[in-house]
Amino acid sequence: MSDLLIEPVSMIVLTGGPCSGKSSSLAYLTEKLSDHGYMVFVIPETATLITNNGIDRRKMDKRKQIVLFEETIFDMQLAFEETYKKAISSIFPGKKKVILLDRGIMDVKAFVSKDDFDNILKKRGLNEVGLRDRYNGVIHLVTAADGAIEFYNSENNSARLETPEEALSFDYGIRESWLGHPHFKIIDNSTDFDGKIKRTFAAISQILNLPTPVEQNERFLVKGVDYKKLPVHQTIQIVEIYLRPKNHNEQVRIRKRGQNGSYLYFLTREKNIKENENHIEEEELITEQEFNTLKNLIDPKTTVVEKERICSLWNNHYFELDIYKGTNEGIIILEAKHIPTFISIEKNITGDPRYSTKNMARKSRKPKIKL
Repeated sequence: MSDLLIEPVSMIVLTGGPCSGKSSSLAYLTEKLSDHGYMVFVIPETATLITNNGIDRRKMDKRKQIVLFEETIFDMQLAFEETYKKAISSIFPGKKKVILLDRGIMDVKAFVSKDDFDNILKKRGLNEVGLRDRYNGVIHLVTAADGAIEFYNSENNSARLETPEEALSFDYGIRESWLGHPHFKIIDNSTDFDGKIKRTFAAISQILNLPTPVEQNERFLVKGVDYKKLPVHQTIQIVEIYLRPKNHNEQVRIRKRGQNGSYLYFLTREKNIKENENHIEEEELITEQEFNTLKNLIDPKTTVVEKERICSLWNNHYFELDIYKGTNEGIIILEAKHIPTFISIEKNITGDPRYSTKNMARKSRKPKIKL
């Protein structure tokens, strides 16, 4: 069979604090994704698996024991992911495939110190940015201890050890561990559980480019930021380049994204189905060499778009702050549902085409759109 017929495997992490609804939502998500033609594979929570089979964290009272326990989870999780992905790629090459993971590698970071997590990576010769961004999407379901305390219990998981207070602390830690992932969504308890599951499916649909209505963040042109009040955050460097188009119905761009000297490279195609209708977007990972070759094919009507993206949480809400460099120096755009108090806003630019990435790249854009 030709390699051109091999469909890639998408990996989507379902994470969150204890009693967040991950396990309970899997049957619904599997059914809905199957309705869209996907073969769905589920990797269960490794911590629960090993706790229920004898390695009981309740019997551990020393830091070294906890670190070794989390290292075991780390190694098993990575082995599960690699084995599943390789196996289903080979066995079902022509099928659309998605792996749903009950937790991912970065969850381990929330249960050990930064030094211990760095040591785990160093011993294995691994890179934090590469590990975090290896997944197609990360969906964080907020623990019931945050906003739905009456539903916090251990009925669905006998390995659950945490009090509601501990669950809330772990939930915050897990959210911070995934900050910086390019497709990170937080699903809170603002609706009943049925609504929470449906919002989870909508978030996954957005990641997989399925035609399901999704709740969009708003975009704001920023007047000023009090950077001293920024909470825990990750700063990502992003470079985007539009390539010469082959036809008027398609836009192609490449993107370099990463931090601390570690980068991933993407190629994105946006195809218009019909004029004035929604477009479809396809994204694939490419190599650094491919990126460096393709950037020479830049659309001569455009320039390189450079920005730093600050990813953070404020009052349990995720936000992204894009600080533009180069030809767009001085422009700052916030994407969020709720505006942090330390950010002052000039105006709402949701849906304004002047602030699209394509328009930010145009050489002919005069004067500077912030003015």
